[in-house]
Amino acid sequence: MKISAIISTYNRARFLPGLFDSLKGQTLPPDQFEILIINNNSIDETEFLSREFADNSEKINVRYFTETNQGLSYARNRGIKEAVHELVTFIDDDALPAEDFLEKTVLFFDEHPEAGAAGGKILLQFMDRKPDWYNRFLSPLLGYFNYGDRTRLFKHNYFRGSNMTFRKLLFDTFEPFDTRLGRFGNVLTGGEEKELFYRLKNNGIQLWYIADAVVYHLVPEERTTVDFIREQAIGTGRGKRIQAQIEGTSSLIKTLMSEDLKWAASIFISLFYFITFRFRKGIMIIRFRYWVSMALLMS
Repeated sequence: MKISAIISTYNRARFLPGLFDSLKGQTLPPDQFEILIINNNSIDETEFLSREFADNSEKINVRYFTETNQGLSYARNRGIKEAVHELVTFIDDDALPAEDFLEKTVLFFDEHPEAGAAGGKILLQFMDRKPDWYNRFLSPLLGYFNYGDRTRLFKHNYFRGSNMTFRKLLFDTFEPFDTRLGRFGNVLTGGEEKELFYRLKNNGIQLWYIADAVVYHLVPEERTTVDFIREQAIGTGRGKRIQAQIEGTSSLIKTLMSEDLKWAASIFISLFYFITFRFRKGIMIIRFRYWVSMALLMS
């Protein structure tokens, strides 16, 4: 079994050399994978660095494309279209796969023919110091995902975009990422991964968690600012509303009810941080919930 690694990128040239090095160092033999770089209208050095990488990667098949339709979902769908192998995996342009990531992923699908898609662990690698508001409840904002150390079926969770792999033949039957969702340039709308996950799950596709397929997500200082977290929260709320509208009125009602429960949990958690004198952690939890709710109600 072979795998196509798809990198959808937009103005992240400074992260690409590290990502390319991590792909060169994969333990999976080079003849068993290809790398597809999908440039989504970047205006930095993305094209130069990508073509340089392709030219200097004699043992690895690297192909470069430009996707002119703006949006992460468009770029990912272009990668699916261009991929030639049985598996397609998506690697964020600001992430570093562990050296055995592709090998572990391919081995899992070889051993689990019943699996249609899978995702794995995403750990954080701070490029500067951790922000003082950081806590485990908000760590997913920075890309963190850890469903434990046991490989198993997803039940009450779903894979995340920095570490998700599909059998390509799924997309002969199912539409890929919904282009109404996902990031558009610098607009941080989300929800496309979750929407696809539950669409597949509701149609009986087995979706697994691979505990030992690990990706490290880079966290630069600018991703830890209040302004960025606010934009991330607004994008989360906007994505929730769009997804609920796609699914229908009953889904919107369930989403609003779920938001009420999340408010209750947020207040409880923030109170815990307040009484233990960790005020910034508690304040950020409330601010994040407020921004999500406002975007959900007003988008």
